[in-house]
Amino acid sequence: MHPSIHHEPHLDETSPVPYLRHGQLIALIHWNRVAGDWKYTTLLAEYAGRDDKHWQVIAQGQPMTLDRAEWAIFN
Repeated sequence: MHPSIHHEPHLDETSPVPYLRHGQLIALIHWNRVAGDWKYTTLLAEYAGRDDKHWQVIAQGQPMTLDRAEWAIFN
């Protein structure tokens, strides 16, 4: 069982067919410039929620809050 993450639902989480569902696996990517070259980090995580500024996810069994300005969802 995962630790609980509490958040106010994002507007589209309460729509009849939400874009993302609680517990869904999502892939996130973070780009970083290192010595003039672009490098990326990816993260496969369980979606737990979001607001306008943060992703709430569970990764490697731990709840995490990630800045949406730094981490983007990708397929």
